[in-house]
Amino acid sequence: MQRKRKLSTIEHLIDGNFVCFIRLEGSFTLDQLRSALSRVQRKHPALRALIREEPDGLYYEPDCAPEIPLRIVSRVTEDDFRRECHTELTTDFAPDQPHLRVVWLPSEVENDLLFTTSHRSCDGMGILVIIREVLRCLHSNEELTPYEPVTVREIIGDYRPAHPWRRKLLAHLVNGLMRLIPASRPEPEGLEYYVEWNAGPALSAALRQRCKAESISVHALLAVALDRALLAVFGEKKLPKLIDNPMDPRRMRFPGLKNDMLLLGGGRFRLRAGQAPDVEFWARTRAVDQEMHKLIEQEILDAPGRFHFVEMLRPPASGQVQTIVRWNHALKRKGTLSSFPISNLGNVAVSDSEAPFRVRDLRLYLHSFRTRAFGLVTHTINGEMRFYFMSNEKCMSRSQLDTLKREFMGLLQQQAMQPDEGVAEVPRMLGAITG
Repeated sequence: MQRKRKLSTIEHLIDGNFVCFIRLEGSFTLDQLRSALSRVQRKHPALRALIREEPDGLYYEPDCAPEIPLRIVSRVTEDDFRRECHTELTTDFAPDQPHLRVVWLPSEVENDLLFTTSHRSCDGMGILVIIREVLRCLHSNEELTPYEPVTVREIIGDYRPAHPWRRKLLAHLVNGLMRLIPASRPEPEGLEYYVEWNAGPALSAALRQRCKAESISVHALLAVALDRALLAVFGEKKLPKLIDNPMDPRRMRFPGLKNDMLLLGGGRFRLRAGQAPDVEFWARTRAVDQEMHKLIEQEILDAPGRFHFVEMLRPPASGQVQTIVRWNHALKRKGTLSSFPISNLGNVAVSDSEAPFRVRDLRLYLHSFRTRAFGLVTHTINGEMRFYFMSNEKCMSRSQLDTLKREFMGLLQQQAMQPDEGVAEVPRMLGAITG
């Protein structure tokens, strides 16, 4: 039997909830849904564990969680899921409940499902893994194979720093400085907002085709468009220094992640913002695509060392985190954003062709209880690019977002309308695009 284990420093720091909403065209029974959730829970250690608070920190207590809670709510209107999303986002997980809960809004033709996970136990790609498995189990009797959880220590592996005393000294200094940070209360709620929009199927298809013709990733395209839109919003003097790109930890080539697909704490790579604004758009995008590959490879090499150092740090108390948040907001009120995050989940496919239902819609939301979620999340579902922006009025105003959205989408549409050789059919594909 597994013993309890202490949460890593990263897991201590991260809080909040992920909610993934999916709309299914088709039907299933309550017994099928309960059976699917039970099998998925039996597979994943993170869904069978509870988090306990002890004097020296938080601990996972394995294999003691009750069954995944399922709440059934009448679906009267098409937008009822929004009310339930807000409830799920802002409701913390009780100490005696597993870190996954589900809401079902059934109707005769469509069924809405809301999956809520703790960010400590699951990341954005991890919740998609859960949904993919639940949907497969809804129309299959397959029993999923349980596995042993991967810990940060296993990712660190046999890494040894070249100068361990320097790392210990630096960690000691950081820990000493952290003790000097006073505690404060959380800031008042009501400052967060989010905005959703999409590129439409025609524009999405044209952009993917153009990226294929250029032999670049869609993420490189989005990063360059975002960079130039940010320049239009902030100007050169107040432009964020970096574009922050979280990486999917399952890409980081650690053997254990072949099994533990919910592991939290992946890496990231950062692109300098405001570079080469006068260079032709696609030439810049090709250069960024090449740079991204190098940065990703470097992050894979650096990850064990980074985890090794972070585990030497003591997690700040909740009140200290609130103080750090206040200091950050004070800087941002002066117009300084150190970085702008963009997280691209890619083409999302959560249901196979054998399923007796069709996934009509999928949306992902995030709420943080101690900090404030900020940045752009994008994914593609059913051939359509979706964009979800979350912010705080102290980070970025709604008027700034309106400008960013207009510039960002204008750049995407403009580039899709300027095909290279071999993609001359793109303008015809854009014929159906409306403003």
